[in-house]
Amino acid sequence: MIMLTSYGYSFRLILNEHTKISAFGYIVLILSVILMVTDKLKAQDTKYIRSLATSEDGGLMVDDFEDDSVGELPYNWFEQRGLNRPYNYPVDIKKDYLYRIANEQSPNTKINQFLRFDGIKAKHLNFPLHQVNNLNLNRTPVLSWKWRIWDIPAGADERNNKVNDTAASVYVVFKIKRMALVKEVPQSIRYTWSSSLPIGTEISAFFGYQKIIVVGTGQPSNLNGEWKAFSRNLKEDYERLFGENLPATPLAILLLSDGDSTNDFAKADYDDIGFYPTGHH
Repeated sequence: MIMLTSYGYSFRLILNEHTKISAFGYIVLILSVILMVTDKLKAQDTKYIRSLATSEDGGLMVDDFEDDSVGELPYNWFEQRGLNRPYNYPVDIKKDYLYRIANEQSPNTKINQFLRFDGIKAKHLNFPLHQVNNLNLNRTPVLSWKWRIWDIPAGADERNNKVNDTAASVYVVFKIKRMALVKEVPQSIRYTWSSSLPIGTEISAFFGYQKIIVVGTGQPSNLNGEWKAFSRNLKEDYERLFGENLPATPLAILLLSDGDSTNDFAKADYDDIGFYPTGHH
């Protein structure tokens, strides 16, 4: 509202100083102001987070979803390319994103919010990190997060692109690599909960630029709402898998749950995604 008011004030000054302007000129002027306001809104909407909050246990919190609105998409997450927020999409487009903020009563009586995927259609969520100024993976190389898996896409297998679905996965994108000097491919590690592959399975995809590591597997046998915490040392994984020094600042974190290749439902919850010093569990 303040921003719109200031633009309106400027608009009135322009009119007072140009009393002999033609009717066509008025129209052009009004359209120009509308475009100025629209561009300003878009610039604010696509502004990336510059600093991650420090957690109580010494980490840098990417998102715990506590500041989001229940029933909505998470505000700070973008579409796959990291350019626009699905949160601001029109309803008919937003409905294709099957992630929503949910909440629950935690054991300590505190209300906990988290992100839930429930459906079939695949859509990535992207949290851009390339402009974060307080993240250095040499100091906080451990990626930590929580999952709660409710339903897996039956028959999915990360080794087969035709059925490459997953109940839940977390990607870290480190940099963009050029293939044959033409095609740009993101270099990433994807941690996944597989429907069928054993924990510890490692797969190389996208011409070797994406490494997939299975950290959970199968349909949970005890659906009592328990969260499972995960942590991975990115420095160890990256240098072992790519044979290069770990970049200090990754480009983004991506989330993906889907069942569209197998045409089967996936349901999973995400929470407490962050970076921590070595030794965090």
